[in-house]
This record gives sequence, structure tokens and C-alpha cells, in this order.
Amino acid sequence: MSDNDQPTERKPKIRVIPANPNLKWRKRVALYCRVSTDLELQQNSLSAQMDFQKQDIMEIREWEYVATYTDTKSGRSINARPGFKKMLEACEAGEIDLIYTKSVSRFGRNCVDFLVTLRRLKELNVDVYFQNEHMHLGSNQGELLLTLHSVWAESESVNKSENIKWGIRRSTMNPNSPAFSRKCFGYDKDGEGNLVINPDEAKVVNLIYDLYGKGYSIIKIKKELETQKISTPTGKRRWAVKTIDNILTNEKYTGTSVYGTTVGSDYPSMKRAPRNTEDIHRSENHHPVIIDQYRFDQVQKMKKKRSNVSIDAAGNKVRKSSHYSMKHPKKVAKLIKKPFNE
Repeated sequence: MSDNDQPTERKPKIRVIPANPNLKWRKRVALYCRVSTDLELQQNSLSAQMDFQKQDIMEIREWEYVATYTDTKSGRSINARPGFKKMLEACEAGEIDLIYTKSVSRFGRNCVDFLVTLRRLKELNVDVYFQNEHMHLGSNQGELLLTLHSVWAESESVNKSENIKWGIRRSTMNPNSPAFSRKCFGYDKDGEGNLVINPDEAKVVNLIYDLYGKGYSIIKIKKELETQKISTPTGKRRWAVKTIDNILTNEKYTGTSVYGTTVGSDYPSMKRAPRNTEDIHRSENHHPVIIDQYRFDQVQKMKKKRSNVSIDAAGNKVRKSSHYSMKHPKKVAKLIKKPFNE
């Protein structure tokens, strides 16, 4: 090589490797749908959501439909939505790449739960597409914009709830308000929406009051009902203690319908607390009687006498100290050791 010869300059080249269509990755997409109640109209809405949105998923070649998760509960809390929790478990297991849902409000109305869930899904590399808002969680500024939408959805839910409650309470100024005609075990509704006695269920209500009046405990009543193979208000074989206790304290059986005995806590809590007596609305002689007032009052006196729980000045439940309470085993032991003639 002579001194004048210069090395040939090598220019970089770009070679494009075409994608293999046989190895094309498809996103596994799950559909989430929710309605607030299990009323027939809402169920039809849920079915329509599922049909249309599933079809949307199937039409995109890059998506693979894997499952549909549904709930018929309020969006206030994740804990009350088994379908939502099951979907999150599938995300944790790596079975879902994208969640397709109708709107932010369908996904959840609790802003805190909403943000915690979105951030966990981002950590799992799971995207969420909100159809109405045309937004992806994984997009630029997606979390910020979705946060604003969730705040608006929560505010809308609070306002709607307050308006509904105000409307119902306003209506209960009329003793014939439909709010007083809510059905309970022992009653049906006639064609005009009035409460009428269900004879078979009324027999069970009377039996429960009879047994309690004879000295049966609620546990013993439960066993007796199950021995007689009497179904619960929901048609189950096993009676819940709480169900029997509610029947024994429900003033509706005396022909008086009461509205507003409890009040909901501040949003988003779903807990309820006793309401001030002056704020409770009552409609007396509203419907046929199953348990007369005297008999009902006697049972309430018996319940109060038997109970070892009282309410303090602050409205808190306080368990009374009892010689027989196993919370104080040493005291019980001393009592047992004492001779009877002391």
C-alpha cells in the first residue's frame, strides 16, 4: 500500500428486520362492568354493557379477550365488590395486560381507592382504558387526568346521594309516602304498593315472638326454626342470629312504619349510626298488624332485661360487668369457691 492510499471510510448501514407475524404479541384484555343495584332494569343495563364492550374488544386484532368481571354494588368501596377484587387478583397473577371499562365512575367513585388501585396496576404494567373518557392509564399525563375525573365522579356521587336522601326525607312528611311501604319479612305488597300480610311468613314471625316470650334465647330460637325446617327470609336453611334479632325489634310488625332511625356517616364510609329521635319520621296505623303493641313492648322489655350491653351517654355500646362474664374468670372462680350460706 502506497503512502497516498487512504483507508476506505466505512459507512454504517441500517438493516431493518421485519417482524414475524407468527410471533406477534397480543394484549390480554379483561372487561370490567358495574351497576349500582341488582334491580331488573340495572341488570339489563349490565347485560348491555357486557355485550357492546366485549364486541369492541373482539374487533381489535391486537387484543385478546380473556374474561369479564362484574359487580352489582356501589362504587364507594373495593371491599364490597367481589368481581373487582377477583380482577385485581388476576392482574397480580400476571393474567391481564389491559382492563377495558366504560368510565371512571364505573371503575370506582372513591378517589383514594381509585388512585391506590391505578398506581398498583401501573407497577404491574397493567393498562386501563376508559371508554367514555377515551383515556389510557399508560398515556402521558394519564394518571393526572384520571385523578381529576375521579374527583369529579366522587363529588357527583356525594351530591346525588345527598339529593336523593333529601328528597326521601321530604317525602316522609306525608304519612302515605312510599318510603314507609318498604317490604319486610311477614309482608307483601298489593297492586297499589300497599303492605299486606303474608300469612305463611306472619306465622313464623308470631312463632319467634312466642318462643322469645317463653324464655327462649335467640340461639335456641335459631335451632328451633332450623329443626322445624323453616326457611329464612332469603330462602336459606340456616338462620342468622342477626335476622332473628331484627325481627324481634322491628316496629313495623305493630302497624307503625318508621323511617330514618339511622344516618349514614360521611362519604365514603358506608357505616350507619343511630339518628336523633326528633329527626325520625313515623307513620302510625300504616298497615295491618302482625304483633300487637303490648306484646311488642313486652318483648323489648325482656330483651333489655336479658342484655348485658348498654348504651352510654356518648352513644357507645358498653358491656355490663356480670358475675357470669367469662371476661373476668378470676371473679367467677371466687364466686364458685364461696359457700352458698354466705
